This record gives sequence, C-alpha cells and structure tokens, in this order.
Amino acid sequence: MQESIRVLTSQLDKCNVAGSADKSPHQQEVHIPENSQLQIPKETLANERSQTPMSQLELIPGDIIPNSQTLEKILDYSDQLLQSLMLWPFAIIHNDQEDRGIFCNRDKIFDALKSRDIGLASKCLIWTSLLLSQLPKDFKDAETGLPLCPEKFIDRILTQVSILYLADCTPACSIDSIEALVLQYELFVAIGRPSTAWKCIRAGIENALLLGLHLRPSLLWDALWIRDRQMSLIIGLPYGTLNMDVQTTELDTLRKIGLVSGFISDRDRLRQDTPFSIMQSIVEGMKELKIMIPDEWAEADLNLAFSPIEHAIMRLYKHKLNIMIHLPYSQFAGYDKQFEYTRVEVLESAEGALDAHGDIRSLQEKPLRCDLYDFLAFNAALVLFVDLVAKETPRTIEEEDHIWTVIMEFVSRLRKTGEVLGEQAADVLDDLYAAYKGRYQGPCKVTTIPQFGRLTVSRDSTQTTIELESSVYTFRVPDETGKELIDDWTEIDSSGTYGWRGIYTFDDAPGLPI
Repeated sequence: MQESIRVLTSQLDKCNVAGSADKSPHQQEVHIPENSQLQIPKETLANERSQTPMSQLELIPGDIIPNSQTLEKILDYSDQLLQSLMLWPFAIIHNDQEDRGIFCNRDKIFDALKSRDIGLASKCLIWTSLLLSQLPKDFKDAETGLPLCPEKFIDRILTQVSILYLADCTPACSIDSIEALVLQYELFVAIGRPSTAWKCIRAGIENALLLGLHLRPSLLWDALWIRDRQMSLIIGLPYGTLNMDVQTTELDTLRKIGLVSGFISDRDRLRQDTPFSIMQSIVEGMKELKIMIPDEWAEADLNLAFSPIEHAIMRLYKHKLNIMIHLPYSQFAGYDKQFEYTRVEVLESAEGALDAHGDIRSLQEKPLRCDLYDFLAFNAALVLFVDLVAKETPRTIEEEDHIWTVIMEFVSRLRKTGEVLGEQAADVLDDLYAAYKGRYQGPCKVTTIPQFGRLTVSRDSTQTTIELESSVYTFRVPDETGKELIDDWTEIDSSGTYGWRGIYTFDDAPGLPI
C-alpha cells in the first residue's frame, strides 16, 4: 500500500510540473502582500519612527473607538464572544471570571487607552475591533441613532495599531503586543483574510522567539505555534515552528490539531519523498483526534470538556483535516478498489464538516461572523459535488437527493450571514445545482476561488458545461496565496494553472427556454 501511494504521488507531482511549464516567468513569481502592520505611506512611517513610544500613545485620536454609550451597547451585544474559541488562550490566562477575555467592560477599555503601555493599548484596540467585526450591519450609534459603520472604525484601528507596533517592536515587542497580534489573527480569520492572519501570527512568532517564550512553558507560545500550523496548512505555506510539548491539559486537543496539521503540510511539501514515519504520524494522529473529538458527545462529558459551540468548531477542523489527508488518494477509488476507503473517509468527513457548520450556526444566539468556518464548510460542499458528478462512482437517486439537501441547506445558512464570502460561495453552489438539474440560464463566467481553484461555466444551445480546476487533489502548494477570501472572486486573475481538472456536461431540462 505504501509503495502504491508513493507511485501515485509521483504521478501527481509530474502533473504539477506539467501544469507549471506553460506559465510565463511573470506568472511563476510569488507575490506576497505587504504586512498588515506596515500598510502605511512611507513618509508616515518615517515620521512615526522618529517619535518616542510615549508620544505615539499621546497621538491616539480620542474618537478612534465608538463613544462610551455605544461601546457599552457593543459589549452587551458581543458577550457571546467570551464563550468562543476566538479568545483562547486568553480565557485560560485569566482565571478570574471577571477578567476572562481581556477587556470585558467599558471602563477597562478606556483605562487601557489612557495607560502608558503601548502593548496594552494595542491589545485593547484590537479587542475592540474584534467586537466591531461581529456587529450586524444595521447596528446603530447609541447617541445619534445613525448606522455605526463598524468597518470604518476597524480600518482606523488597524492603522493606529500598525503605528504602535512599529514603536514597540525594536528589537522585540512586549508580551501584550504579541497577544495583540494573536487577537489580530483572530480578527482577520473572522473577516475572511487568512493570508493576512498568517502574517500576524508569523510576526508574533518572531517576537516571541526573541523574548525566549519558546524556551519555557508559555500559553502564549502555544497559541502561536498551534495557529501557525493550522493556517499554514489551510493556505498552503510551510509552517515555521518546531514540534513543541504543551503541558496544559486544556490544550491537548488543540495541540493535536496543530501537530496533525504540520504532518500533513510535511507530506504535501515532500510528496513522493515523504518518509513512512510522517505517514504513520498522520494516521495515528487522526485516529487520536477522532477519539478526542467524537461527533456525538454525552452532555455530561461535553460540559467537562468544551462548550457545545467549541465542540462544533473542533469537529469542523477535525473533518477538514481528514479530508485533506485522504482527498489526493480518493480520486483513484474508481480505478483501484484499495483506495475506496479513502473515498469513504472523504465523503463522511465532508458531510461531517457541513453538519458541524450547521451546529456552529444553530448554537449561536446571535450570528457570529467567522468567514473561515464558512469557507472550510464550502470546500467540503465542493468535494461532495465533485464526487456526486463523477462517472466512476455513480449514486442512487436517493443518495443524490440526500447530498443536494445537505448542500442546499448549507447554501441557506450562507445566505443568512449577509457577508461577501457567504454570498459568493452560495452563488457558486447555486450555479452548480442549477447546472446539475439542467436549469442553468446564467451567463458564461469564470470564478477564481482563493485557496481552492477555478470554476468555469459555459453554455451552448442545449448544454451547460462545468469545469473545475484545483490543486487540493494533488498536494500542490499554491503558486500565490495573496488573494483573500473576501476579494471579488470574479475579478481575480484567472490565468493560474492547477494540478487537477474535472469537466462535467449537463443536458438542459425539457422545456428550458433557449
């Protein structure tokens, strides 16, 4: 079996090389966006560097955050954030329930801004922007009754924190500033900017190394390296930390997710040269994760471990990892029965990911924005579609109806988010469903999906053709990861090449207007 995997992986790698050969030198360049902390005009940076850290605090505008009454209203609305994984490790660092989450009341926020501590002020500002990111679009200013426009506050806060970071990072920033980077990571994950989130966590790692946090037990270091492994795998980049021992029992599950993520990244990078030890670590790690994160937990056990929403989030990550492990091999199941079990694993986890996403959404008293969760589930829905239309693995009508019910229920949840990513993902799935049913009447179009691939929809007089291209089936590290999930997918450059392609043609339904 190991030799078969090695041969198939070698074949996939050759496909990647062939796919890359047609690219121009310009297209092969890797373009990385500027660090989010540094996206400020150069003349502004020069002026800010010439000022002392204390003067930076004095220059923070008084209206950088909402007024006192509105802030109180925001805190009341956003109380469920205290129960989410977004706050880890801060919920563990602060054992006092009143301090859980860093800044839980209005006075603490304003006191932090008035302090002479750059790191504390940065952490306060990013925490406030994270709260702002969770507000509904019709949220109003408590004093004026006008729409609050949280995006404008978030942009201003990020600019200010960039300036404070530069003032605090010579040669290494403070612990508070590193915690602010972790919170900034969570903010960018929530608003659909995973590449920028990855850069925040890398900046945190650099500063933590300079402070020696990796040399001693540190919850903050644990937060950094686990997130580094997770996000590096998702966007297809090498992780930057060694395997670390985590002594805290509460982190065992998250640590295992981080370790397995790293092993999968190693396999995807090494491809046919992956040693058996890494493959064995992947298999054993996934077995342990399935035990640590069962799909069904007794209520008594759940209360002792995680909140229901935390359990659902970790189920989503578990199923995403299992899909990534088996997906490259599952495409051979139609030709070689020894790979059928990989197809079964992929399909079970794809449905499991959508079920977990449904629980995440249903357990929220108020809509919690996290574009990454929506996108991971969207990827699972695309995997289900590809298997559904594959001629090598035909399904019964009942099975087809079940899969489409699961997918279209997910589409409904995406629409309810009202976010750019949710709308774009729902549009893609609606187009696929319409084509499958022979009812697509939209225009021919090309959609480039960041972190996945490209979808081309074309029509002739009686048929719709769907062409899906992706690298998730072939271990291929993406050529460019600078595009964010919230970008306009129809405007992204569509000239890239991918290691896998599927073409599916659907006849128009009888009576469809020409």
